[in-house]
Amino acid sequence: MATPRFETPVYFLRSRAGEVLGPFTLSEVKSQLDARKISNDGEMRRQGWEVLEKEELWGKIKDFPIFGYSGPTGRHEIYALKAKAKTVWRVGIALLVITLAAFVGMFFIPFQEAEQKMKEAQAIEAKAKQDNVNFRKRVDEEVATAKKQWTTEFDANLKQWDNDKSKVASDLVKTSQALRTSELKLAAESANVSRLEGELKVALAEGAEARRIKDKAVSDLSRVERDYKKKFESMDDSFEARVSQTEANLKQEFESLVERHKSASKGDLLQVLSNPKMARVMDSSNQGKGRLVLIVAQRPPVGARLELFDGEKVLRVTVPSQVLGPPMMVVDVDPGQADSASSLGFLGMEVLMRPAR
Repeated sequence: MATPRFETPVYFLRSRAGEVLGPFTLSEVKSQLDARKISNDGEMRRQGWEVLEKEELWGKIKDFPIFGYSGPTGRHEIYALKAKAKTVWRVGIALLVITLAAFVGMFFIPFQEAEQKMKEAQAIEAKAKQDNVNFRKRVDEEVATAKKQWTTEFDANLKQWDNDKSKVASDLVKTSQALRTSELKLAAESANVSRLEGELKVALAEGAEARRIKDKAVSDLSRVERDYKKKFESMDDSFEARVSQTEANLKQEFESLVERHKSASKGDLLQVLSNPKMARVMDSSNQGKGRLVLIVAQRPPVGARLELFDGEKVLRVTVPSQVLGPPMMVVDVDPGQADSASSLGFLGMEVLMRPAR
């Protein structure tokens, strides 16, 4: 078929559905490209007087330099795709090699190791079987030896049992004789028990007599107790009289002390102390009798045990019932220090008065 010739080149476009559009001039094709009605990838062919072209010579618009496409042409894209395909092939081959290496590393080498371990396990199994056979043989030998030894021991024990049986029989005869002797002794002891029962009756009679004597002693003790109570009451009366006499003596001594020191200055012995923990020891005619007279700011309770401390020595005293009025107070010196109280040098001194330890 003859291709019509045009003095000016014209262009035909083919859509994706295969429909041929045109002819179009160069300016019309450019206007469609500018309006983005067609793309550089669209198929186009050119006819005109400049070249003789066949109908099947179709190409992409970007393959025609007249349209000013600056990207790579179809030929260059083919070269790029070819290089890309080679790169993909190289990468694929490399990945295949890596995959094979990974397969060898993950499956073949562990398989070889597992096979080696299987051989070791089989060797261990064979050794275990041989050990089991040897163990069974050793156990059989030990059982035979033990059976022989047990038989020997059993025969010896049987012989020993026969000997023990004869010995037990002789011991049984001796025990029977001892039992007969014990029965005779039991009869003798029964006679002794009867005799002891008679003695017990006699002892019970004597016990009744002893109880009667005890009752008489209790009554005598009650009578003696009443007599002593009467004596103690009379002694209490005499004690009250002695206490009254002592109080009278202390009052007389106090009056004599007041008379002796009535002209004393403010620092005299009869001055009342301001510190309740301090006491002044006065000269007393009862010193040899185990008593001291103190001047205090505050009296301790009756029965309190105190210590008088002068800085070096300690004198232990007890507070009795008082017969003197404040600020004077009578104290009893402990029996162990009563005779040496005056020699300790406490008379006429101010001392610290503290609870006894």
